[in-house]
Amino acid sequence: MQIKTDQLLAQLQKQPVSVIWIAGDETLLVQESCDAVRKFAREQGFSDREVYSVNSQFDWNMLLEAGNSLSLFADRKLIDLRLSSAKLDNNAKKALQGYLENPSEDNLLLISSPRVEKASTQAKWFRQIEAAGYFVPVWPISNQQLPGWIRQRLRSQGMNADDQAVQILCQRIEGNLLAAAQEIDKLSLLSEGKDLDAQTVARAVADSSRFNVFSLIDDALQGHCSRALNILQHLQAEGEDALKILNFVCREIRNLIVMAAQVEKGQNINDVMQQNRVWGKRMPVVGMALSKHESIALETMLEHAARIDQSVKGLNRLNTWDELSSLLMKIAGNDLALNQELH
Repeated sequence: MQIKTDQLLAQLQKQPVSVIWIAGDETLLVQESCDAVRKFAREQGFSDREVYSVNSQFDWNMLLEAGNSLSLFADRKLIDLRLSSAKLDNNAKKALQGYLENPSEDNLLLISSPRVEKASTQAKWFRQIEAAGYFVPVWPISNQQLPGWIRQRLRSQGMNADDQAVQILCQRIEGNLLAAAQEIDKLSLLSEGKDLDAQTVARAVADSSRFNVFSLIDDALQGHCSRALNILQHLQAEGEDALKILNFVCREIRNLIVMAAQVEKGQNINDVMQQNRVWGKRMPVVGMALSKHESIALETMLEHAARIDQSVKGLNRLNTWDELSSLLMKIAGNDLALNQELH
């Protein structure tokens, strides 16, 4: 069944399925839709998760093995299949069809990919997927829809903005939703009060003197380890929320995983960054990180981030800020942090 993104969670509550395919070229919207499914799955008892980043060398037998194998740590399992391309070869199609012939009720298959071409959606193999689950096409936000999307995003973080303030944000982000999300996150950190006018927004987005999460992330991506750790120390001293910082870092890592998988498939780094709508001024920063880290290393960093999340919530005895420092060192390419993880 094909459904819209805003129908997904309600439909899952009403009618659980064995497979969900979320596809689109707007990276942020695809990522957040997938995050919503992962959260739903955890709440439904899918406490184990296996992640597969699919490129041209991927062995599709691994999908069938994942579907047939029992989880060692949980009764129910989420299989997170991340496609670098929605154009699948015959081996991929046969594997998906084979998986869906007898899917386990204890597994949920989540597929994420770039936009699926219309011709593919009319093929027999794809219709089998739609019959077994939900296909969720994610459409870009038009210029006409952007102000409303920004207002909704602000409200989700407990903020309201007047028309002029929203217009400033629209002009600043130039249709880039990842940039919009970053600016709104920055406003949640820098602004005082919940009602934002044009002056407040202009002052907040122009404030580059304060140590902030975005400088921290960019410094880490560029390999400026000591500078990133210094910013983290200041953020801690200023009483910033460790979980909010971690969420921003995780978002960056997830975006890098998607792009790294595409680069490993043989695509040009600059083309990949353009496809994923990386800001022009951030391309050198992101490109440097992609040249240093393979997708498997980035997946390991995301697993580390999950342990930090547990430490924030008191589920383990790790020191949250020390672990954040270690994670930033890995992102920066610090050999010591990487070696400690391996041993």
